[in-house]
Amino acid sequence: MKRAQVLRQMLVVTGLAFCSLSDGFIFGQMSGMVDALNGKDSSINLSDDEISWIASTINITCFCGFGLMTILTEIFGRKKTITIVTTPVLICWLMLYFAQDKYTILATRIIVGASYGGVLILTYINIAEYVAPDIRSLCLNLMTACGTSAGTFLGHVLSLFLHWRNVALIGLVPTAISAILPLFWVESPSWLATKGRFNECERAFKKLRLPSKESDLELKMLINSQRGNNNTTKNNLFVSILSKYGSACKEKYYRRMTVLMMVICVYRVAAGRILFSTLIITMLQEMTDTSDIILFTLLVDGCSLVGAGVSCIFVSRLRMRTLLFTSGPIANSVQVILACCLYVWSDNSFYVRWTKVSLLALYCILISAGPYAVLETLLSELHPLDVRALSTFVLGAWAGVLQFLSIKLASYLFSVIGYHGVFFCNAGVVFLCLLYLYFYLPETKGRTLQEIQLYFIDNSYGDNEEMLGSEQRNDLLTKKMTIKV
Repeated sequence: MKRAQVLRQMLVVTGLAFCSLSDGFIFGQMSGMVDALNGKDSSINLSDDEISWIASTINITCFCGFGLMTILTEIFGRKKTITIVTTPVLICWLMLYFAQDKYTILATRIIVGASYGGVLILTYINIAEYVAPDIRSLCLNLMTACGTSAGTFLGHVLSLFLHWRNVALIGLVPTAISAILPLFWVESPSWLATKGRFNECERAFKKLRLPSKESDLELKMLINSQRGNNNTTKNNLFVSILSKYGSACKEKYYRRMTVLMMVICVYRVAAGRILFSTLIITMLQEMTDTSDIILFTLLVDGCSLVGAGVSCIFVSRLRMRTLLFTSGPIANSVQVILACCLYVWSDNSFYVRWTKVSLLALYCILISAGPYAVLETLLSELHPLDVRALSTFVLGAWAGVLQFLSIKLASYLFSVIGYHGVFFCNAGVVFLCLLYLYFYLPETKGRTLQEIQLYFIDNSYGDNEEMLGSEQRNDLLTKKMTIKV
C-alpha cells in the first residue's frame, strides 16, 4: 500500500512538473520569436507596437483562464480541468508553426494566455490540496521554480539555434504530456470535500497519504470544516460561488489575506522574472551591444535554473520568513548595484559586458533561490478552501494586469529611462513590499491550510489549545473556522 501511495504522489508531482515546464517553454519560445520578428525574420512585417502587443497579450488574457478555471474546476474537478485547459495550447503550437500573418500570431497569444492562466492557477491549487504540509513548499518550488525555469531555459536556448516556428513545434511534447498525465490521478480530496462527497474524499485522501496521526487529524479537520457548507447544486452553481465569495469578502480575515496576496503579486512582477523570461534575448543584445549572446543567455538562464535547484534545499531547511527576509534584501541590493553599473558604464568593452551580465545572472540566481520560492508557496496557501477558485481568479486577474503592464510598457520605459531606470524603480517597489510583508506575513511552513486560515481569523494557529489533546484541539479549530466561514 505504501508503494502505491508513493507512486500516486509521484504521478501528481510529475504531471504538475510538466505543466510548469510547458508554461515556462511558452515564454522561452516567445522571447526568441519576439526577437526574430524585431528584425531577423522578415516573413511577417510587424511594427514595434504590434510586437509589444504580441509579447504582452498573454499576461492580460490569462485572467480569462482564471475565470474559465473557476467554473470548470467546480464542475469537473481538479484533474480533468487541467486536461481541458491545456488542450488549446496544443492547437496553438500548430497554429503558430503555420502562421503567415500577425493576426494568427496574436490569436495564439490570446488563446495561450487563457489556457496558461488556468494551468498556472491549477498548479498552485493542486499542490496545496494534494501534497502534505511538511513537503508542500518543497514540491511547489520544484514545480513553479525548477519546472518553469527549465522550460524557459530550454525555450531560450532552442530559439538561439532553431527557427521560432520549429521551437513552437517542439513545444507540443511537454504540453501533450501535461495534458495526459492528470487523467491517471485520483481526484483532489479537498475538492470532493467541498462537494459533500465525504466518503470519496476519505478514500482519495488515504490513497495519497501514508497513514499517520497527523494525516488522520488533517483529514478530520478537512471534512469537519466542510460539513454544512455544501448546498451547491448544478442549477445554482454560479450563484453559489458568488454568494460564498461575497460572504468571505465581508470577513476581516479574508480582507487581510487579500491585501497580503496583492502585495505578493506586486513583488513577483517587480522582481522581474516574467520580464526576463519574455524579453531576455532582446535585453541582453541591447545591454551588451552585441548579437553574439549565446554564452550570456546560457549564463543568465543557467543561473536561474541553478537558483531554482538551490531553493529546494533552502525551503526544506529554512522557515519561509527567514528565507524571504534574508535573500530578498540581498537580491534587491544586487539589482540596485546592477542599475548603478548600467548608469555609470556607457561603454561595452569585454570586461564591462561580462560584469553586467554576471550581475544580472547573480540577481537571477538569488531571486530564484529565495524570494520566488517563498512567494510561489504563499500564493498556494493563502486562499480559503470554500472560495479558493474564485479568490484565485480575482487575485490572478490583478497579477495578470500588472504583468501585462510590465511587458507592454517595457520597451517604452527602456527607451525613456533606460534599463538602469527600470531596475531602480523595480528595486524601490520590492523594498516597499518587503517592508509590508515583514510586519504582516505569518510563518506558514508545516501548517495545514486550515491552520493558516485560522491564523488570519484570530492571530493564532491554535497552538494554545494543545493541552486539550489532539482530538479536542482539532474539533475546536474546525468549530472556529465554521463560525467564521
